[in-house]
Amino acid sequence: MMTKEGERSSDIDSGAKSKASVPLVIAAWLVPGLGHWLLGKRRRAIVFAAVVVAAFVTGVLVDGELGVPREGEPFSWLAALACFGNGVLYLGRLTWLNGLDTLFGGGFPYGLDGGGNPVSAGFVYGNTFLYTGGLMNLLAVLDVSDIARGEKD
Repeated sequence: MMTKEGERSSDIDSGAKSKASVPLVIAAWLVPGLGHWLLGKRRRAIVFAAVVVAAFVTGVLVDGELGVPREGEPFSWLAALACFGNGVLYLGRLTWLNGLDTLFGGGFPYGLDGGGNPVSAGFVYGNTFLYTGGLMNLLAVLDVSDIARGEKD
């Protein structure tokens, strides 16, 4: 259907969609499940929080290593991004392992310790759990954004 100005009405409708608020998206990333909770999707919030926290805790317990950037290893940035998706869990674990002075001191982001024990039988599985938890939380952030913009129920 055409309007007086020659634009399609579907183009007008798509331009009228609201944006998700930045604080809501940051809250959804920082604390798994919080974005859904704030939107009133309590059951979904609990499920996402449980999945992300369970994956993170399992990864740490089986000696997985948090993804941290390493000099000369460009793919380590992908692992860091995946783990960074865990939000406050990732930041808390990095602080626990490195201390605040190392975390915010010179040489950042290189030189951080991601923990883990490479000779442990569960090392690779732990890494996978840590990456999966972070990526799941990033998907939950996108879901919160879609719900907030009215794209999804």
